[in-house]
Amino acid sequence: MGVLYLLSAGSAAHKAGPRIVVEKNSEVLGRLPVRLIDGVVVGYNAQLSTQTIFELMELRIPIFYIDGRGKIIGHFINEKQSAARLFRQLEIFRDPVRQLDLSREVVAEKIANQRDLLKRYEKTVGAEKLDKPAKKLKQTADKLAAMKTLDELRGAEGLAAKIYFATFPDLLDQKWKWKERSQHPARDPVNALLNYGYAFLEREVRIAAALSGMDARIGFFHANDGRKDSLIFDLMEFFRQPVIDRFVLNLLNKRMIQPEHFTATPEECRLTDDGRIVFCNRYEEYMAKKYREYGDKTSREVINERVKKFSACLNR
Repeated sequence: MGVLYLLSAGSAAHKAGPRIVVEKNSEVLGRLPVRLIDGVVVGYNAQLSTQTIFELMELRIPIFYIDGRGKIIGHFINEKQSAARLFRQLEIFRDPVRQLDLSREVVAEKIANQRDLLKRYEKTVGAEKLDKPAKKLKQTADKLAAMKTLDELRGAEGLAAKIYFATFPDLLDQKWKWKERSQHPARDPVNALLNYGYAFLEREVRIAAALSGMDARIGFFHANDGRKDSLIFDLMEFFRQPVIDRFVLNLLNKRMIQPEHFTATPEECRLTDDGRIVFCNRYEEYMAKKYREYGDKTSREVINERVKKFSACLNR
């Protein structure tokens, strides 16, 4: 089945025997067998009954509550953690040598993903436009091995992001005007989609990390300062370009999303309710599709396997 999204105002779900009844403004939209649901995402103006929450938790089906930007406000996930695994994770991430090695791995893979995505657009955009930023990214990646501190690696990651996003407008259909990356708040539709997509990626990575038995709070590259679960944001760096940026570019360039799917104020640009519906439907189609370059695996399978592989390296 996949993920059930309850995001529109007036949408609700309640339990009726072995099924979940989905409604909008008291009109029944469908009845779904609970065991066919992989997860539930609930928005601010939607309702999920207490009985449904109990059923989902008993079946260890994850539930996420998100705001209008897609940001996760809270969640219920079946976590497979043990004290021994927690202590092992702490031991590794407190080791300066391991911490630096893992951080270097993250930054190197992220820059490689940025270069790969640019390469995908050589035929449509033209190699002459993408060759220079690709070379700059390679030059940045080549310097990683000599870096001795986390600050140096974070600086390299920031520089690579600047080079990459400076090229992003060239990858877009000319219909979409975009100047620069603006995270919070998003200033335009492109940034609104990137922010929304990264919030969805956070959900995917949280589930994968929980299933792998890792503690989301303890990371190694992003600061462990209590403001966010740093390990999740560490792991997200593996997938931003190959999963979310690729998806957002497809949405925009294939005109699956239109300007009317956004609402803008002087402070912020966001998806409308209709825009979120389009996004979620297309996202689930995209995440369920198998790609040859992934070995005939889906993006969701790639995320789960990569996180599992990372988790396994902590046992060495």
